[in-house]
Amino acid sequence: MKIEKLFFVGVVLVVCLLTASSAWGHKVHVFAWVEKDTVYTESYFSDGNKVVNAQIQVFDNHEKLIMSGKSDNKGMFTFKLPECTNLRIVLNASEGHNAEFELAVDQAD
Repeated sequence: MKIEKLFFVGVVLVVCLLTASSAWGHKVHVFAWVEKDTVYTESYFSDGNKVVNAQIQVFDNHEKLIMSGKSDNKGMFTFKLPECTNLRIVLNASEGHNAEFELAVDQAD
């Protein structure tokens, strides 16, 4: 009886670990940088796949939505640099995968 319980606990533990690693592989990231007067964003999953056709929202330093759009087939979204000191870029990918990036414009090129 103890061996059966131990086996059952082992199976449950293995299933939990496999599920956790699978979820970790789908974590989403967004990164942004400035070149001259353009902001570039790149969105990707932890496994390296690009986040395609995902909603991107850009907020100014007063939390006002200043623009939105969708990532392209390379996971990229670009826009002209607005006149504000900080931007919060929010990625809303499918199935509740979300990520944010804080961009300090005054530190950009």
